[in-house]
Amino acid sequence: MKASYFRNNQYILKLLWSMQKGRVIGEFLYSALSYVYWIFYDILFLQYLVESLEKGRSFTQIMTFLLLTLLGFAIPNILSSWYLHVYKPKSDADIFESVNTMLFEKATRVELQCYENTDFYNRFTLAMKDCEQRLAQIVENQCTILTSSIASLFALYYMFRIDHYVIIFVAGPLIGNFVFGKLINEVKFRMNKECVPYNRRMEYVNRTLYLADYAKEFRMSGVFHVLKKLYEEGFQGVLGKIKEYRSRKVFLVFMRNIFTFVVIFQGVIFYSLYRVMVTHSMSISGFTVLFSAMNAVAWMVIQSSKSIIKSYEDSLYIANLREFLEYEPVMDERQQGILPKACEEAAESDRVLEFCKVSFTYLGQEKPVLHEIDMTIHRKEKIAIVGHNGAGKTTFVKLLMRLYDVSEGEILYFGRNIREMDLPEYRKLYGTAFQDYQVFSMTVAENVLMRRPEGEADYRKVEDCLKRAGVYEKICSLPHGMDTILTKEFAEDGAVLSGGELQKIAVARAFAKEYEIAIFDEPSSALDPVAEYRLYENILQGCEDKTVLFISHRLSTAALADRIYLFENGRIVEQGTHEALMSQSGKYADMFRKQAENYVGGMEYAEQ
Repeated sequence: MKASYFRNNQYILKLLWSMQKGRVIGEFLYSALSYVYWIFYDILFLQYLVESLEKGRSFTQIMTFLLLTLLGFAIPNILSSWYLHVYKPKSDADIFESVNTMLFEKATRVELQCYENTDFYNRFTLAMKDCEQRLAQIVENQCTILTSSIASLFALYYMFRIDHYVIIFVAGPLIGNFVFGKLINEVKFRMNKECVPYNRRMEYVNRTLYLADYAKEFRMSGVFHVLKKLYEEGFQGVLGKIKEYRSRKVFLVFMRNIFTFVVIFQGVIFYSLYRVMVTHSMSISGFTVLFSAMNAVAWMVIQSSKSIIKSYEDSLYIANLREFLEYEPVMDERQQGILPKACEEAAESDRVLEFCKVSFTYLGQEKPVLHEIDMTIHRKEKIAIVGHNGAGKTTFVKLLMRLYDVSEGEILYFGRNIREMDLPEYRKLYGTAFQDYQVFSMTVAENVLMRRPEGEADYRKVEDCLKRAGVYEKICSLPHGMDTILTKEFAEDGAVLSGGELQKIAVARAFAKEYEIAIFDEPSSALDPVAEYRLYENILQGCEDKTVLFISHRLSTAALADRIYLFENGRIVEQGTHEALMSQSGKYADMFRKQAENYVGGMEYAEQ
């Protein structure tokens, strides 16, 4: 066995011991008791009965022995039943909760970039797959290996006493399971690993077919056939891997069965019959006990070797779990460091944020998304970041909030590099409404606060935020007001809001947070020009004493900003006030005039 096998299983046993000491101890005792039964009834019990018949012991003596046996195992049987049907299911649930909590916490700590790394995501998928069952299975396998090995040695001792040479046949199941069984599981793991990309395609199609978000698209377009093709490609990929490995698996399974069953069973029977019938060197009672002991040893060796091979297979999956749990993020979400408040208090200027020659390239790409961005943002300044889709605006926001780290240059907060900051505290500076916001199947109040409301003060806060976002009246019309569940996934009376209304919920979420800097990334993309203009007016009124950045490819509200930065191909190509940029008659002015032609009437109406 490879050293990694022992390290992986040792790692998991330590992990389980820290979670559930009682489960580890209980599994060992349960397994030990099972093999005590096996040894007793297949060897000692049978030996006593055969010897009793040969030596002419009385019926009373034999029945007394049977009664004492029954009484002796009564209490252990009750305890085993309690462990199996009461304690073990509860322990499984506890392990399930503990390991998933660990995985969820780890998933929230790794940097966002990991989820865009296909190799990392595949390993994460394998780590999550049936993880809690495998953890429980490993402790069962390890206990089985230990107790069955001890029981096998005990049974082999009895066989050795009857005939020294019969032990040779035990090599059969050892070779069958440890050699060929190990090869079978390596082939299975390799095949399953190579099937992961194909299974992910199939799972993606399955997931989209059951989500309401995609239902309209399926009914109004031919995209179903595209996804069906994707599913078929995944299915054919899995089928191809099965066909690729099937010949090897069939051969290995055949060889394992020959060595595991035929060699020991037929071998011992033929050998014992030869001694009884040909050489007359073994008694019928000796043959009976030997056959029973051989049967016990064979199945115990098979059980032990299966557990070893199974735990070896599990260790291959556990390697992914271990790698994921031991992964040290490049950007630790719990990173401690300088407190932003200290930087603010020590600052000698009102320069809140500075981008100094910042460039950024996504993992696996060669072309930078942002090129040498230089920008200074002052306290309480209102900044508009504008440009066409793909200009780098959203990436700029991700770098600002340290969802990614810059590839070159640095970002300063009151003169200190944000990499030196306490990351959780630094992120608390920002109130954000993302372009790709997510609405959860929770109440409106919970979606705004991103936690459960705690009393009337919280509800008043939610009400104020909804009013500022311009969606309060709509929420009041819902069956349960602010306590209405959004989406119908878990509630029949849940609310299904329009895209614009959901976007306003996301804006209200930004208002609800205690923040110093507000970031609104395309907060009005689902709104008409009139609603957009009014939303931005509310945002700026509500954030009068805050630093505000709003990102948009629509320029109708850029005039409200103190300074505008126009992004193009990852660079700042123009900057200045709305009036200054319009007077330059450059790219910004050209974009603004073209967009104004489409909804100038709506703007005029909003200004009235």
